[in-house]
Amino acid sequence: MNTTDMMTQIKYDSNTDLNDLKLSETQKEAAIQNIVKHGVISPADRIRKLINVALKCPFRILFFGVSDCLFLGVLITACLWLFLIQLDTRIILCCVFALSPFAYIISFLLTSWKEHALQLYEIRSSCRYTMRQITALRMICFSFINMIINAAALMLLVKMQTAFIPFWKTLGLSFSSLFIYGVMMLFFHIKGKSFLSALIPPMLWCGSSLTAVTLCGSRIEGLLIDMADVSVAA
Repeated sequence: MNTTDMMTQIKYDSNTDLNDLKLSETQKEAAIQNIVKHGVISPADRIRKLINVALKCPFRILFFGVSDCLFLGVLITACLWLFLIQLDTRIILCCVFALSPFAYIISFLLTSWKEHALQLYEIRSSCRYTMRQITALRMICFSFINMIINAAALMLLVKMQTAFIPFWKTLGLSFSSLFIYGVMMLFFHIKGKSFLSALIPPMLWCGSSLTAVTLCGSRIEGLLIDMADVSVAA
């Protein structure tokens, strides 16, 4: 007997008392399995739905009310990269590694702050797309913009200051830094609340980067050069 037959058997008319309705253990198990089957979404379905949302969701909805924060984050990051290009230091790769995720960090912090200050979370909750889908698409967009900014800035950096280090080595270190920060961001976003997840990773990244560059910058610089050589050789 299949699930549909079992569900048909337990139907009752409107005059039936709920207290008189008794289900066997098999019928209960079949009903639970049917609910789980239709209620739980598989990872493949989630990815497919996210792709469909990405194709249909326009930019004005994805960054509703916070598009200026995205532009401001890109502008601030560009200024930081220009400052780094003009900076005369022997630990340039340490600075590159620490600065690489800043477009993501600043844009995400500004958008989260404005949404929290203006209560835009309520508007996102009433949208046809879920908050998790919107957040995932924004994280992908922030990462893509960050990669473009890093590639453009490192082209200028290698040409003007670190010609002895190949561009692809420096770019690989930059993307590695962005990947590490992205993993840390996902971890806190899954484990904690949405607003706290926007604050804890930037604080940890900036604090640890500043401490590492200040205390043992030269040692880390040599380690990053070795990492770059290994990644290119691989």
